[in-house]
Amino acid sequence: MQYHLSDVKWGAGEIGESGGIVHWSFATTPGTGFRFTDYITDPIYRDMIRDAFQAWEDVADINFVEVTAGDQTDIHLGWDLIDGPFNVVGEAATRGSKTVSPLFSMTSAEIRFDISENWGSTREVGRNEVGLYQVALHEIGHAIGLDHTDDPDTIMFASDISRQTGLTPGDIRGVQIFYGEAQNNPQAPEPNPVVSNIATNGNDTFVARAGDDVINGRGGTDTLILSGNQSQYTLQLADGNLILTDRTSNGDGTDVLSSIEQLNFASGAPQVGNGSLNMEALDGITTLDPQALAGIVELYIAYFDRAPDAVGLAYWGNALAEGMSMKAIAASFNVQVETRAAYPETMSNAELATAVYDNVLGRVPDQEGFAYWVGQLDAGILERDTFILNVLGGAKVAPGPDASADHIANLARDKQYLADKTDIGTYFAVAKGMSDVDDAALVMMSFDGSPDSVTQAFAAVDRHYTDALDPDSGDFLMPLVGVLEDGFMV
Repeated sequence: MQYHLSDVKWGAGEIGESGGIVHWSFATTPGTGFRFTDYITDPIYRDMIRDAFQAWEDVADINFVEVTAGDQTDIHLGWDLIDGPFNVVGEAATRGSKTVSPLFSMTSAEIRFDISENWGSTREVGRNEVGLYQVALHEIGHAIGLDHTDDPDTIMFASDISRQTGLTPGDIRGVQIFYGEAQNNPQAPEPNPVVSNIATNGNDTFVARAGDDVINGRGGTDTLILSGNQSQYTLQLADGNLILTDRTSNGDGTDVLSSIEQLNFASGAPQVGNGSLNMEALDGITTLDPQALAGIVELYIAYFDRAPDAVGLAYWGNALAEGMSMKAIAASFNVQVETRAAYPETMSNAELATAVYDNVLGRVPDQEGFAYWVGQLDAGILERDTFILNVLGGAKVAPGPDASADHIANLARDKQYLADKTDIGTYFAVAKGMSDVDDAALVMMSFDGSPDSVTQAFAAVDRHYTDALDPDSGDFLMPLVGVLEDGFMV
């Protein structure tokens, strides 16, 4: 049962005393001793190294805490070019400070693994492979004060250790003499948690900090915790990265987000029931084409008689992108409280058709169109839950060869009226990213079908947007870019 101890250890520098809390990180910048020609980002290799730290912690009184690379890190690890394949596969460098204690107290360490090696992806080392788990155990052993042994049955053996499956009795005995046996102390929290821009393929939680960051959650379901209330942020949706900006002067700055599934604001997310904002239920809208997006805007105008709210629009856009049909979405709109208020179930079919014409097309129905739609409803050919969707479609069809002059004129007017309302709604929810439903209703009330009223509605959107931008009394904004490129969005 062989072990060799150095003259430096973590903690007070006394044999048998705890090593305390030791913070370690995957390097993201060159080290102070080792240059780290590359960084360990593969989740398989990262997990092996985590397991190696845990193996030492399981047997000795030393508490390893993984943190994001920074000033608080005690041990950095990375890839480096050492001497080519099958020679020196890894190295550890340590620094200590001498006190009145018998030993040096460790102050920092760096571990590098030769990037030239054929590293195995499991603990079972194959032919012509080098076992990263075994080498990590060995180098961490050096980083906590164990020297080489002459015993091939220890992980601290000076040569090939690929046949070892973990720590051996000699390794365990040595580290316990240095630090004492493992204590089941709860793991200490990370001091001053910071944002990470490198993550695992598991479920990770990040904490936003002041300044601009790039945060990539990679795999799993990843959460970003924000310091402020939802109303002080602007979240720009685009196909790819999301850009989240804290509009306060001393807040979280502007962060570029990739593969972040949950946003936790200090205030919760009032638009979605005061919970976290689930980006997986929203970001599919960025993949829609302009025609599909305009179709959902039209549903808001027709069913609710207002501009869309950006959060709701993103939700239904995501549903459409994931395969929900426009007919199913329209049926869902039909049972909403706003729809029931505008079109009560007590309405007759004639009353419903008259109200839809007024809300959707801004006019009383012409006799030809009125007779057609009421006839469809009375005969049961059309159901009420998708009636409005059909009226929207009918307003955009080309007139038939036998259409009257009045019908042709009505169709042209209806198309322009609907297009203008869609532009206003799109400007409110897509270009400006606003979600206040009261403002959405007021903006649409500015429009009466005239060209001047279009200008007035756009001006009303701008006024509400100026108020919404206020970092203290404003609103959560979620503009969408890259889908529509209408002139008013420039």
